Amino acid sequence: MIALLFALLTAVMGLNYFGRTGIANTIFFITLALSVYWLKYHATSQLTIQL
Repeated sequence: MIALLFALLTAVMGLNYFGRTGIANTIFFITLALSVYWLKYHATSQLTIQL
């Protein structure tokens, strides 16, 4: 999931570099929503170790 978020943010930077700011803003806000989802449901869950 983290790799996907970094890839999306890299795509946003690339699109902004080439002047595609409308698409970049859309992908950026999607990335923000995914980041909040990941933080709330995955990063804060307790670790379970199955032995």
